[in-house]
Amino acid sequence: MSSESTTASWHVSSTGSDDLLFTDADEVFDAVQDTLGRKWHLRIVYRLLESGPMGFSALKSAITGVSSKMLSESLTRLEDDGLVDREVVSDQPVRVEYSLTDRGRGLEPVVSAVVEWGTEHGPEREGE
Repeated sequence: MSSESTTASWHVSSTGSDDLLFTDADEVFDAVQDTLGRKWHLRIVYRLLESGPMGFSALKSAITGVSSKMLSESLTRLEDDGLVDREVVSDQPVRVEYSLTDRGRGLEPVVSAVVEWGTEHGPEREGE
């Protein structure tokens, strides 16, 4: 595919009608990668899908290897992108809870497909 031209991909649905999936694959891929291609973002979305709303400390404990700084930056970015909602649930002491927005919950089939594909086709495990 040429990067100079706009690419359109068509899908024939089960009803027989043609549905335009996207108009510019490169633009779509760039936008998705900008949001989901960051190291911790899919992990955060996965944990929130799996467990529902979580506090900062619970998320940090659930995601192996993430620093507080990176978790904070990632949550802020996901919030800015409209995928995560931040709610102050208590003032004294300050307690914040993170949850997925409708847009964030819409990633469930994508995250499931990535996990399934990775399980099926990911790097070979030692000893297999």
